[in-house]
Amino acid sequence: MVVAVGWVADTDGLSLGTAGVENNSRGFIKVDECLRTSVPHIFAAGDITGRLMLVPQALRDGFVAATNAVQGATMTIGDPVSPIGSFTDPEYAQVGLTETKARETHDIETAVLHFDSTTRTIIDGHKIGFCKLIVDRKTKMMLGCHVVGERAVEITQVAAIAIACGMRVDELAHIPLSFPTYAGILARVAASAARKLNLKGNRQTNQAESSWQQF
Repeated sequence: MVVAVGWVADTDGLSLGTAGVENNSRGFIKVDECLRTSVPHIFAAGDITGRLMLVPQALRDGFVAATNAVQGATMTIGDPVSPIGSFTDPEYAQVGLTETKARETHDIETAVLHFDSTTRTIIDGHKIGFCKLIVDRKTKMMLGCHVVGERAVEITQVAAIAIACGMRVDELAHIPLSFPTYAGILARVAASAARKLNLKGNRQTNQAESSWQQF
């Protein structure tokens, strides 16, 4: 179990009020979708906005804020796919919607693959964990991916690309990812989801896994 109480901003020493820049109740700077503050010619990016306080997202927001500051507020942050995770032991990571959130607006199917049934995790002795996909029944596209276990953060990066590209779960299942790898776990769980949706999964991947385990 991971428990966190949340962060508050350390902005008291910046004298933001003198410039007319407004903060929210937690001390973070209020910004719009262009990362513009309450003062039109001042932009903010990164942890100080209290959004996703992660390095990759901060770098992206920095590009958006700097571009808008120089060229005018024309670029927005949008709603990018943002994988998050932590290098704990075991690792945990996620991207997209949770199952509970997805059910609010979608008719979904889920598929879970446990690490004790995959080849690379057995070879490395990291059999604790799972990979879970959440798929929209109508579009067959992935809405979320949640992983706990060895290389969870890296597995989720692959899922993030697939979600960002609007890839159908059966399309992901048909990509012949290298065997045996941790990323290959994603193809197997995608194949499982595809079968639940009566789509054709990646039979070659499943046969390779089955053959190795029987041996």
